[in-house]
Amino acid sequence: MKFCLEFLQFAIGSRKTLTTGFSDDDWQRLFLFCKRQALTGISFTAVERLHEQGVECPKGLMMQWIALAMQIENRNRMMNIACKNVSAMVERDGFNYCILKGQGNLLNYPEKLSLRRQSGDIDIWVVPQNGCDAVKEVISYVRKRSKPAEGARYCHIDMPIMRETEIEVHYRAGRLNSPLRNRRMQRWFRLHADECMKNKTQMGFAVPTASVNVVYQMTHIFTHFFDEGVGLRQLMDYYFVLKLWHNDCMEMKDLQSQGMWMEGTGAPVMPRKEVVHTLKSFGMAKFAAAVMWVLQEVFIMPDDWLLCTPDEKRGRQLLDDIMSAGNFGQYDKRGAAMKHGGMMMHAAWKTKRIMRLARNYPEEALCEPLFRVWHWGWRCLHR
Repeated sequence: MKFCLEFLQFAIGSRKTLTTGFSDDDWQRLFLFCKRQALTGISFTAVERLHEQGVECPKGLMMQWIALAMQIENRNRMMNIACKNVSAMVERDGFNYCILKGQGNLLNYPEKLSLRRQSGDIDIWVVPQNGCDAVKEVISYVRKRSKPAEGARYCHIDMPIMRETEIEVHYRAGRLNSPLRNRRMQRWFRLHADECMKNKTQMGFAVPTASVNVVYQMTHIFTHFFDEGVGLRQLMDYYFVLKLWHNDCMEMKDLQSQGMWMEGTGAPVMPRKEVVHTLKSFGMAKFAAAVMWVLQEVFIMPDDWLLCTPDEKRGRQLLDDIMSAGNFGQYDKRGAAMKHGGMMMHAAWKTKRIMRLARNYPEEALCEPLFRVWHWGWRCLHR
């Protein structure tokens, strides 16, 4: 595992040299590792840098890697245009919006890496400009736009209007299983929705501000960790989210020290203390500490970017899960027959997975079966 992590560190520039050479078998293992973690494009940057230093990847594998990297770059260009078009459409139809994660993350990556981040679907958070109830208004709008009518979930509804990509229209930015924590989360996102939807970028669409993003993407990772698993792509996204937020904090402090910062000069930059307090109020303090350990272990993240003291024990458990299960848990062999054995078997697999997490995150884990039953009823009401 060590040489795989060093390879990623070399790709993003947090490591300048590698401590070992590679045999043909090592190259093949590296390629499969990066593919499982949805980091094929990002890792190709390391292949290029090694090529410049005279370290050659086997020719056949090199050609395969080049082809995949080019596909990822082309898809990102297409997705950027799609995000811009979808954003313009919903704004024209009377909604404020911002693009969550996905293509918005490209803005956080260095220029050399941004188009090589492997894209997924489009997640767009929308709020009616007329102040109507977001859930009812958005579900009604999407069902008018797409036929046949799509089933709604607690946070989003699919809008299949593009052949090339899936679109999830969010009326809620995220969710938690615990009713108390979830209520706090919904209130917090409502308070910060306006600043995100005014945060227009040079890409032609709005994205969350760095301060909101550092909270939002932690909640996103936490939710997926409970649902099915997360991969290093999501952790790498968060590494660059923290980098941007830290730079904004440093810039604000610099302006304040020169007496140049005034309220209203831009979107507020949330200090570390407030970010940590918010995550604690969501019941995610222990998970945040685990993520901090993983980011330092995997990407050599500087201490200045830390939100809290890293938790090695929970961090190792999180990293073990990431390494064994791959991107979004797609390669998890634990209970694979149950996971793909139909609705009842999948529910049993899900419960077994949740109970495995209960020791470290008891509140969220114990509330998950209750939320699942409640959510089934909610979906029936919103068919």
